Formats: sequence, structure tokens, C-alpha cells
Amino acid sequence: MIRVMVVDDHTIFRQGIVSLLNSSGICEVVAEAGCGIAAVELAKDLRPDIIVMDVTMPDIDGIEAARRIKAAGIETGIILLTMHRGAGLLEMARDVGIQGYLLKDDALSDLLYAMKAVSRGEKFTSISAKSDSYPRAVAPPPSSLTRRETEIVALVARGMSSREIAEKLFISVKTVETHRSNVMEKLGLKNLPELVRYAVRNGIIDP
Repeated sequence: MIRVMVVDDHTIFRQGIVSLLNSSGICEVVAEAGCGIAAVELAKDLRPDIIVMDVTMPDIDGIEAARRIKAAGIETGIILLTMHRGAGLLEMARDVGIQGYLLKDDALSDLLYAMKAVSRGEKFTSISAKSDSYPRAVAPPPSSLTRRETEIVALVARGMSSREIAEKLFISVKTVETHRSNVMEKLGLKNLPELVRYAVRNGIIDP
């Protein structure tokens, strides 16, 4: 079970996230905070596995809170969950060692996937969070792929399951699998590694 702390100054939103995470079956929320300074102190005391944190808060922002947590030598994965997108903020997050970055309008499945990835020592940035610096998932599709097929290729290549993709795009699992099968046949690909290589080579995802 992943031990999580949730940090957001909007109480109703924070409590909603806490409830969703506690009912997910993969994690337990061990603390919540409404400001960055409290988050730093709680992180020192509790050392959660993952901190899910907003950027804009009344005292110090999430970037500065993350910097202080990392500077204290606390081995915890940090995921920003914010309304803000853009290459500049993403770069700042990476510079202080933040491992995950999602938008508040991303699906719960994205957050759960990010938490599992970060708990394994991996990094995760949702496609919607990268849209300013990485609009390729909604850009004109490469080759003969449709816009929807290109979007699904990006999500599959990022490691999302058919069910997670279906929830994110508000379509059925069967529709996702049909698109995936059509893409593989259309491009002459045999397996997932080939699909990932295609996505990287054509700029659908970052290498």
C-alpha cells in the first residue's frame, strides 16, 4: 500500500482527492495539508512514499516546498497536481527533482498510474500537462493515422492500459482495442516495443 500525503489549499478539492485515493485500493492517505510549509514539516515527520501537491498555495508554492523537502534528504516521490501547464513550469519542476506532473482536469486513472510509476522510481507527466510544449498528441497526425489513432498511440506508448485510456477519452475499452489493432495493422507493427519506437520516431512522445 502506497503511503500518500495530499497538499492543496482548497479544502473541498483536497478532501475529494483524499476520499478518492483512500477508496482506490492502492494507497492510504496518511496526511493532508493546506499549505507548503505544513507540507514540508509533515514530510519530515511522516516520510510518505508519495506527496501529491498543488503549485499555487498561500505561503510557499509547491515548487519551493518540493525543493525544501528534497533538500532535507527526504526520499519521497513528489507529484504536482495543478491547474497550470507550460514548458517553463515543467522545467522548474524537473529542476527540483519532482517526478510527476498532472493537471487537475486529468482523469483519476492518470493520477493512480502516476503514483504507481513514481513509487517505482519512474517519472510521469500527463499528456495534457505537456500540451504547451508538446502539442503533438493533438497535432496533425503522422503518416495515415487519424487524430484519434494518434492520440491512442501516444497513450499506449506512455504505458496506459486499454481501460485507463477508455476512461481518459470517454470511450469503451472495446473501441480502444479496435483503434489499437487498426493502428498496428495499418503501420505493420508486431508488438508494443515497435509501437513505442514508432511513437518516438514520429514525435508523438518524447524519447
